[in-house]
Order: sequence, then C-alpha cells, then structure tokens
Amino acid sequence: MRNFIYVLGLTILSCGNRQAEIKSSDNSISTQPTTTVDSKEMSSKEICWKGTLNGKTPVFIHYQLDSNLIVGEITYLTTEDKLPIRLLGTIEDDKSYRLLEFDKSGNITGIIEGTPKENEFNGSWFSPRTKKELEMKLLPKDTLISRPSIKPDPNSIFGEYHYQYGENGYNGDIEFNKVSDGKAAFNILSLTNVERGPNIAEVEKDTIAFSGNKFIYKIPDSDVCEFKVTFYNGFAYIYYTKGYCESQFGLNATIDGIYLKTK
Repeated sequence: MRNFIYVLGLTILSCGNRQAEIKSSDNSISTQPTTTVDSKEMSSKEICWKGTLNGKTPVFIHYQLDSNLIVGEITYLTTEDKLPIRLLGTIEDDKSYRLLEFDKSGNITGIIEGTPKENEFNGSWFSPRTKKELEMKLLPKDTLISRPSIKPDPNSIFGEYHYQYGENGYNGDIEFNKVSDGKAAFNILSLTNVERGPNIAEVEKDTIAFSGNKFIYKIPDSDVCEFKVTFYNGFAYIYYTKGYCESQFGLNATIDGIYLKTK
C-alpha cells in the first residue's frame, strides 16, 4: 500500500473534502480493506490525511463520518507490511475528534485527539501501553478510497464485544445473544483501572425486544439511566440518551463507548 499506487486506468485520484456530507447510521460505511474506485463514484469518497507522528513516523489516515461516529483506518508507512489498522472514534461536544486504534482482540493500541481544519489536522497520538505521547501533524491527501457500508447483516450482530485500554486500564464487554426472532439476551460489564482497584459499571443479564441493529434500554429501578446500543459491522456503540447515569455505577465507571466485535 506504500504511496498508494493505483492502476486500472486511474489517472486522477481525489480524496474527500473534510466538509463531506455526514450520513445517517443506516447509510454507514465499512471497515473492510480499502479499494480503489473510479471518478464516477466521487460522491462516496472518504476523508484522507497524510503526515507524521513526532515529525518522524509517516502515517496515512482515512475515515468517514456517521453522525458523531468516525470510522476508518490508519496505516504506518514505515512498517514492513503496511497493513491498515482499524480506527473508530467520536466527534466530541467541542467538535474535537477522538480516534481509537483497535487491534483484532479489542485492545486499544493508540488514541488520537485533535480538531481537523480545512487544510490541516494537528493533534496528538498517545499509547495506553507505554504512556508515550507524540505530536501529530497531518495534511489533506489527494487519494480516492471507496466507502462500503457498515450496516451489519442482522444475523452477524450476535456475539461478544470488547475494548481494553492497556494491560490494566479501563475495559468493557458486551454479550448479545439471540433468544428468538426480535428478542435477545444481553449483559454489559465495564471496569475502571485495575491497578487502582476496579470500580464496576454493570448491566445485569436481561432479555429485550429489538428491531434492526439497535435497541434502547432503561435500567430497572433507575430514574433516568437509559442508553442506546447500536450494532455496526464489526463493532457496537453505546451512548446515554438522558445524560450520564449519576450514582448508578461505581466511581468513574461507565458503559458508554465503542466495543469491537471479537467473537
């Protein structure tokens, strides 16, 4: 993938402007390996950046936006295989981006934070494992990458989902198993930093009705602790629908966030 050399008659390559239209969840994108497309498919282009970490390590990033979700990949151009790594993240209330690098086991290997502008995307890259932080400087990259759908196959959403920040950092798990058509059993468990003595955020196993790839759940006996779970192709996203669930979970423990499908 180095230098992203494309053939098959592609003579003009163009990447998506960062002002590209934000699509709804039902028209989301895929995290399958990237492919080239011709100029007739310009409307499905992704947003692309190329630059360095700490002024030394060259990287290429591309992604698409789905409401406040960011879905894409990062490639470290000095690695031997130059294999893309999945990037999943969110646009925060202040319009800044927070992107997470996920390996196949759900471990978060890097955290990117910054606010893209028209002609630059500067910020920082942080390793949860080594605690090392590097400066990130990116410029728009003129490259065309297709935008497959991340709307999941209804039969593929069942299984186990996980995230982990470093060996002893925050972590969480979702189990979502089919009971019958339109019904599923689920439970969620998240822990804070294990080294400091974990606090727990837990939603005990329950059976719910759901439609499509999402459901909303109110924790029994709580006043306003309600959250929405949306399943995508390869990951799940949880967010609170009525604000943070105060006093519902242990200190600093929370169930919201992005979970990678692992089984």
